[in-house]
Amino acid sequence: MLLRLTRIEAAGFRSLREVELRPRPLQVVLDPRGEATRDLVAFFTLLRELAHGRLQQHLSQPAVMAGLRGPVKLGLGVHHDDYQVELRHLPEGWRIFREELHLLAGMSLPFVEPPSHPPCEEARLSTFPPGPTPSSEGGGEAEWLGEVADRVSRDTNGFLRGFRAQPASGFDVEGVSFLVLEEPDEALPGNAVWDRSQSARAASSRVPVLLCTPSVALADAFDPEDVLRVSTSDGTSSFRPLLDRKESGAP
Repeated sequence: MLLRLTRIEAAGFRSLREVELRPRPLQVVLDPRGEATRDLVAFFTLLRELAHGRLQQHLSQPAVMAGLRGPVKLGLGVHHDDYQVELRHLPEGWRIFREELHLLAGMSLPFVEPPSHPPCEEARLSTFPPGPTPSSEGGGEAEWLGEVADRVSRDTNGFLRGFRAQPASGFDVEGVSFLVLEEPDEALPGNAVWDRSQSARAASSRVPVLLCTPSVALADAFDPEDVLRVSTSDGTSSFRPLLDRKESGAP
């Protein structure tokens, strides 16, 4: 089953100060300055390392959280099940202060929640390795709910682990669950626009795709409803639809 990326949320992370997006299966981000693209890749990379249980190793790199001291909140919707994690800078370093998974089935799983749980160095989600959920024979409702929770946790972990950022000029979707394609060139020739757009469309039939580019010509090769325009001012990136719902005639 193709797992969809249904929500992106970030607060206090680099230029992603207060961002909530509902991405389409193929979402184009028109980013003239490239700052939002850089920070989106950093956002997904952090979540990937968190899912692998390598958060502290990742955060030890000086550029990852440089200049950040306030709470950092990251959220991702995978097939409408929402994973949320909050990092805080404590005297001993960055720690997971809150971690939870909200299931479409109506359940919430508080992996780390104050005051019940102390801040953690690594995510509890990393303890749910991707793979099939063990099935219980003849179990009741509690067993069924447990299986649902375990499956969603494993699916979310696998989705985060499978993130890759690759150049739009050449990429591979094997073993990938979600793909950020980066096209840094603003002045693309017509044949390159055609190649990039067709390749991104083909990839989006297999995995969710976020195509980030400063090229207006490349963005124009897609349906306007699939394009978000980024403006970055005073270190804060804002995302706006290229075509809002009223202009498109949508109800």
